[in-house]
Amino acid sequence: MGDLQIVSTIIIAGLIALSYALSRKKPTIKYIAPLIVGVVSVGIVILSFLIGGWIGMRVGTISFTAFISSLISLLIISIAESVKRKFSKNIHH
Repeated sequence: MGDLQIVSTIIIAGLIALSYALSRKKPTIKYIAPLIVGVVSVGIVILSFLIGGWIGMRVGTISFTAFISSLISLLIISIAESVKRKFSKNIHH
């Protein structure tokens, strides 16, 4: 269980860093990286049923962890963006 928490933390941190690096060029693209990872991980979960056995279970578990991590990072990015907008509105008024 500890390994999945480490993997999840690394994925969340990586997606947040990637999102903010991409958003410097275009602000609307910051939500794309977590969404792509989420869609790909759902596809891998479906594929893991075709693999079967212990390997399929492990692949499914890791990809499900990636899916949950992408949702968490998307939530963190959205909350950070709304807090940023709220503080920028308060400063300008």
